[in-house]
Amino acid sequence: MRPETSMNHDRQDARRDRAIRKGAEPQTARKQDDPFALGRVTAASVAAGAATGSSSLGGGLGAPIAMRNDISLMLLPVFVDGPGPIDAEFDGHRLRVYVEGDDGRMASPTDRKILNFLAGAIAARIRSGQAGSRHIRIETRPLIEALRADGVVGGAEYERLIASLKRLMGTVIETTMPLGDGVSRERRFRWVDAYEHDNHTTSGGKSILSLQITLSDDAFMWMTRTLGFEVAQPEFAAVTASRSSAWRIYEICFAQLIQAKSATSAIHIDDLRRRVPISAPLKVFKSRTLRTAMETIAATPEMNAHIRLLLERRTPKGFEEVDFAKRVSHDDLFVRIMRGRRAWPAMNVLLSQADAVTALARA
Repeated sequence: MRPETSMNHDRQDARRDRAIRKGAEPQTARKQDDPFALGRVTAASVAAGAATGSSSLGGGLGAPIAMRNDISLMLLPVFVDGPGPIDAEFDGHRLRVYVEGDDGRMASPTDRKILNFLAGAIAARIRSGQAGSRHIRIETRPLIEALRADGVVGGAEYERLIASLKRLMGTVIETTMPLGDGVSRERRFRWVDAYEHDNHTTSGGKSILSLQITLSDDAFMWMTRTLGFEVAQPEFAAVTASRSSAWRIYEICFAQLIQAKSATSAIHIDDLRRRVPISAPLKVFKSRTLRTAMETIAATPEMNAHIRLLLERRTPKGFEEVDFAKRVSHDDLFVRIMRGRRAWPAMNVLLSQADAVTALARA
């Protein structure tokens, strides 16, 4: 089997909606070639990334590793706070995420932060002139400090780190993509293939000295071939310090706006709910989860610098803002996304297809 992710299955990169202007019909339901290829790669975006490759956000090996995010990871519902499983469909493309393991827990949005750190480590290695690899050896303390907003490092944090790695190994992602003429392609992969660590045991307890994590081929291709960007650790910590549903709504909306390449876009509240993902009824999602998330985004500088959100309903004459307390048909409810004051981060891909395949062949 070729070492490629389900995001790169012989199909064109997905097209996202054009700008949605006030009074225009929303196009969030437009058919996409492949929802697992949402990070569209363009020559301009790669050039922009190369121009900023030596910035402090990119991070050299001697500097703090930046957290790396990508458009597909932001938009797709592949992590959940709960037992799961996740079953979703986007324009005929089916996604199923479930768990295989002893504890029966799926990888959560909190566990996903490890992947953001590892992607940042891969980016730092590549930009330092070294070869990319799915085998990543890191010191555990910097990783834990990057994952914890309060910077506290102790025995319990080491145990939680190992528990997260077990869930990333036990969580299975299955995708089914139609190829036409009644033919479909199914793919099954995990995020982490293996990990090993050196322990130091003293009278005071046990600590992990160093850690090597081996990503799956699919995870490595996802990280290196999907359009993404780096975020400094303090900003990433500030964004993800809120409830996971709040920062998930933030990054879904942010990714939607980036894909629109405009100052405004919109997403239907049911599409937003499914992408978080949250199984609560739309009424509950709107009145509790969405309202809390919009309040959090408005109150968090690191979030509102990039996007501002409004709740709007569609009318025969266009769109109008509505209050959360007002009863409105859920079919007509959208979240309006508007660009904030800060410039967007430089978008880039880390490796060409050929270089990514070569890196895997060396492993």
